[in-house]
Amino acid sequence: MFEGIRSALKSQIQRAIIQAENHLDNTFAIRLLKALFLVKYVKEFKPTVRNLCVLMLDAFDQDLPVLRNKIEEALSLLEQQTYIQRNGDQFEFLTDEEKDVEQEIKNTEVESSDVADELEKIIFDFVIKQRKIRYDTGSSQNQGQDYAYSRKLDDRLHGREYELSINVISPFHEHTDNEQMLRTASTYKADELFILMPSDERLVRDLLMLKRTEKYISQNMSTTQQEAVKRILNDKGFQNREREARLRQQVQALLGKSKLFIGGADVEVANEDAQTRIIRGFHELISRAYPNLRMLRGVSYTENDINQCLNRTDDGLFGNDATALAESEQEVLAFIQSNNRGGVRTTLKSLLEKFERKPYGWYYAAILCTLANLCARGKVEVRLDGNILEESELERVLRNTHGHGNVVLEPQIEFTASQVRALKTFYEDFFDSPPRNSEAKALGKEGAEAFLEMYHDLDRLIAQVEQYPFLNALKPALEALKDVAGKPYTWHLTELGKQEDKLLDLKEELLDPIRKFMAGSQKDIYNLAQSFLHSQEPNFIYVSGDEIDLIRTILNDPNCYKGNRIQQLKGHLDSLQERIDEKIQQTRTQAEAILKTMQDRMQSMDEYQSLPEPRQAELNKPFRDLVDSFGQERLIAVIKDRARYFEEEGYQKLLARMVSLANQKSAPTADSEDDVDSADGGQEITVNDPAADYVHARNLSVAFDKAWLADQGDVDRYLNALREALLVEVQQGRKVQI
Repeated sequence: MFEGIRSALKSQIQRAIIQAENHLDNTFAIRLLKALFLVKYVKEFKPTVRNLCVLMLDAFDQDLPVLRNKIEEALSLLEQQTYIQRNGDQFEFLTDEEKDVEQEIKNTEVESSDVADELEKIIFDFVIKQRKIRYDTGSSQNQGQDYAYSRKLDDRLHGREYELSINVISPFHEHTDNEQMLRTASTYKADELFILMPSDERLVRDLLMLKRTEKYISQNMSTTQQEAVKRILNDKGFQNREREARLRQQVQALLGKSKLFIGGADVEVANEDAQTRIIRGFHELISRAYPNLRMLRGVSYTENDINQCLNRTDDGLFGNDATALAESEQEVLAFIQSNNRGGVRTTLKSLLEKFERKPYGWYYAAILCTLANLCARGKVEVRLDGNILEESELERVLRNTHGHGNVVLEPQIEFTASQVRALKTFYEDFFDSPPRNSEAKALGKEGAEAFLEMYHDLDRLIAQVEQYPFLNALKPALEALKDVAGKPYTWHLTELGKQEDKLLDLKEELLDPIRKFMAGSQKDIYNLAQSFLHSQEPNFIYVSGDEIDLIRTILNDPNCYKGNRIQQLKGHLDSLQERIDEKIQQTRTQAEAILKTMQDRMQSMDEYQSLPEPRQAELNKPFRDLVDSFGQERLIAVIKDRARYFEEEGYQKLLARMVSLANQKSAPTADSEDDVDSADGGQEITVNDPAADYVHARNLSVAFDKAWLADQGDVDRYLNALREALLVEVQQGRKVQI
């Protein structure tokens, strides 16, 4: 077919074929080149090896395997001589321009490091994908922990180095075909997972072509001016992206068939999925590199568990057995104790570095939580700038990664059983309840907290000292408790015994009586006495006896909360109350008698008798109101003053009112109060009270030269003087109230 159209083709179009005919000795390869030329622009035909076998078939009885081998050899030759290009499993005839570009691409130099970086990226970012691999022991309580690893390709490190490594031996490695040598090398690197990829020339060839094409396009795309060349470069870029996708699949397939070594021994993984094989191989590496990882018992920790671990003693999770340490806790404690015996300072940073490495491999959160458990059990003290850290401050420091180098860990001082027992006994005696904890550190902390709580309670009490002066006695006790509450828990176990007698005496003689007083009925009696003195003080001048002074003496007594002083106060208070009530009642009776006398005098007068009943009721109402007010009043002076004022002022006005009502002109006779109040069309009668012209008998100025009457002569002279004073007032038109 080619020969039939050859005469119609321009020489430049068939130049590649003419050149091949002149330079190649393989006639079959030349025939294959002509066939590829004919199908170059037939898009429906895919020039794969299989399809080319069909195209090059000469007879029905031809040996197909032999034909396939001949075609593969011819394709390899043509590709090598740049007559064709391979794109995956398809082969394409190259025009002169394409041939020139292809040849230039093949001649492009690329750095071996660039090729290695590309393969590393495909292996670790596309196939493995995970920068950290989660290790799951299979425990139902374990949710796995991530382990970072060094990424190595052909023994070359890519990126950051970690204690564990994954080392992929690719077909580019110089000893890729020497499995025994590589296996021997792995025996000296027990912390690496060796992955031996099968040899594959096509992978090497395609990877080189990928980087060469990539570099060539980046160098020439912006500089070339020819449209034909730009089109070729665009096609090359598209083909290169397809080549990259095929390379990824190819690398994944090769890794699925790779061999895994750890320390020279094979790692058997049945699964052929590349990622699964590598992850399972890495799990095996973790279990071999970190034999002490099992000490964590498969428990998964997070940083959020630190607070829970620190508070386990308070929650009672450790119970009373603080010696049953987990294996991981024993290991950490032994490391801290060993350093302490050797005079080496253990920092949190050095602890993390120790247990993150072989043979432990513990992760960050697990180490901190294990340390937190030891702190909660009272086995380890954590110090910063010489100060022991506790509770929330301790949690904050543990989680602050920037300050780990300054955080010092020390083994807890061992306390004797007698010290613990003595503190328990004192606690129960002083606070009247048994402690919750029995472990030394927790018990010491509980004692300090109990002292602090008592201090705050007493501080709230002493704030009421203005109302209860005797609370001033608490001030020295308050200072003593504050000093004890501020001591570290070790002091409570070692030094508290020296002050035990003093504190217990303080409790018995001062704290218990005052707290009992302030919480019981004695306080109510004290308050009642204070209130009674305040409210009834104006009545005290009217009663005799020494109860008032006795009550005041007890209230001001700084020791009134002791003994039976409050009972005595109650007796005096009841007695005084009774005598005041009696005096108040007596004063009411006297005042009411005076009112009764005045009312009787008023009612006996003709003016009163001439008034209708409604007006009489109006005049009697002030007497009733005043008697009612006497019944509600508790102050003797007020009762006396109201009675006196009414006698001197109110009674005069009332009499004037009575006279005025009696002297007004007669209105039409009416039988009801309404008739009295209104007449002549309902107009109200207005009564104009005359100005008061009265004088009380006690206000008369009687001319007499003695302070009292001693005999009949004195009486006669006084009566004469009184008569003259009365006549003067009457002669002047005044009325004298008696």
